[in-house]
Amino acid sequence: MTYQQLNAPVDIKQIKFRYSLAKWLTTGSMLAVVLMAFYSLFYPVLHGSKHRLHLVTDDNESPSSQPNSDRRNNNNSSSSCRFDGSTTMTFPSEGDSSYTPPSPDDTLWQALDYVSAKDYDQYCASWDPLQGFSDDLHLENQDCGNWQKTFSDLQEHRLQQLDKLKSGAFNGSLSNDEIPYFVSYVCEEDPRHRGSHGCGGLADRMSGMLSTFFYALMTNRGFLMNWQKSNPTSLESVFEQPNINWSFDPKEMKALYNTKTLGRHSVNTLNFNWERIRSAMFPQGPSQDFNELWTAPYVEVKSNRGYIIRTFSHSTRYSEQLENMGLTKTNSFRCILDYLLRPTSGARRFINAYKQLFQMESVLSIGLQIRTDDQAMAHPEDDTNNFETWDYFLNCANNLRDAKRQPHHQRVVYFLLTDSNKLREEFVAMNNNQTLRDRYIQDDATSMVVTGLPIEHIEAKTVKTKFDANITALDSDHARLLAGVNSAVIDNWLLSYTDYRLISRQGFGKMAAFHATDPRSTISLPRVDRKDRSVDCGNPNSFTTFDTLSTWWSLG
Repeated sequence: MTYQQLNAPVDIKQIKFRYSLAKWLTTGSMLAVVLMAFYSLFYPVLHGSKHRLHLVTDDNESPSSQPNSDRRNNNNSSSSCRFDGSTTMTFPSEGDSSYTPPSPDDTLWQALDYVSAKDYDQYCASWDPLQGFSDDLHLENQDCGNWQKTFSDLQEHRLQQLDKLKSGAFNGSLSNDEIPYFVSYVCEEDPRHRGSHGCGGLADRMSGMLSTFFYALMTNRGFLMNWQKSNPTSLESVFEQPNINWSFDPKEMKALYNTKTLGRHSVNTLNFNWERIRSAMFPQGPSQDFNELWTAPYVEVKSNRGYIIRTFSHSTRYSEQLENMGLTKTNSFRCILDYLLRPTSGARRFINAYKQLFQMESVLSIGLQIRTDDQAMAHPEDDTNNFETWDYFLNCANNLRDAKRQPHHQRVVYFLLTDSNKLREEFVAMNNNQTLRDRYIQDDATSMVVTGLPIEHIEAKTVKTKFDANITALDSDHARLLAGVNSAVIDNWLLSYTDYRLISRQGFGKMAAFHATDPRSTISLPRVDRKDRSVDCGNPNSFTTFDTLSTWWSLG
């Protein structure tokens, strides 16, 4: 074979340059890959978290084969990430004084080991390494009627009237069309009783706030609400305002309306039973017009009692108006609550970490809300609660599980809320203690899940005062109280997102039931001294109606 020499001259320098450039580019690329891998490995450690998110780049590699993994569900082999005992889930801080939740409890990751591959992948896809989960609660299928925009416009109009009144723009007498009619909800510490706040815990306050708004909705008044900052924290530090501005200064409002031209009226229904609420709200019977109850331009309400459900049952005056608005006995509390209040961003991100688990297609979620007593919160070191005493809640959950579990439910999740840390610890132990599981759960496809958040009553000073007169430390520990209040909010919202819930016959669980989308998804259980009266939770007729719930504790 004859070889032919190329006529083009060979540039040795150019060849060497290209070779050196390719070598350095290759070396640089490899170094970048190493640095990125190093960063992804140690980024969580540098941020002080005990958890780490593992990325799985080989779609054919089963997560169960990864180091330090106790994954039992090999169906999730196609997932792009794995959550386990070293998973990072930090939440971005919104500011020095805002609430930033801790990482979710390890029981959440343990439950995720058993869900379907599809649900797991969707869960993984919704997670962002920097921001965590979205703070959008996705209030789908609200079915709340058509009143929201009308009231938002009314509120804006009333606030504009109020601004004119404050600026003195009216210059003298006001026509009725110029008067800013308002009703406010106020929660203040009762100065007559040291340590007593009067308006109660979260459920009591929500009952009073939502019912006061309901009165505003029925009477075309603007609506305002306020928690005293030391009681135990401001309302704005716990909730955002998704639709209307309801913040105000009660002292300023009282002074502004303390004139002959305007006038104000104070209403106090704290701790009323149903007969007293009926007398206060329906003195003329079912045909009562709420506009005739209190005619002053400004009405200030102190209340921890509700009457929305009872208005649907008792009133003939508002039946047509409520129907036209699209409000019903079963959607009113939920729709008003979501219209007025939204947990702060950090709380919402934490909620979404659990909510997505509870609402997976492959998961049947059952919430258990066990209220023991104030002693467990005031003196946790003396807490003696255990499931030998409270076993009837788990018996009920087991019967409900067996009745409601479907073939697509790959895992059952029991979600516990309680005021007893001892009870929570024993509950979590059932995940790994086979003896306890066999005794109380009787099923190996059930996971026990908790938030791990601090157990704190909103009226911490009131609870503490029952057992200890020295409450100075609680008065000054605002960070602890802020975390406790947000824990109560998170717990209540999450309880409403479970498929079913078993609740103690008091206020907290009832509010979660009212907030749930399905009115036939809650079973109430008696006090521990009456546990022999528990219902058959596998019976479809055992669910507690809203009418019954509205007769308890903070009413409804």
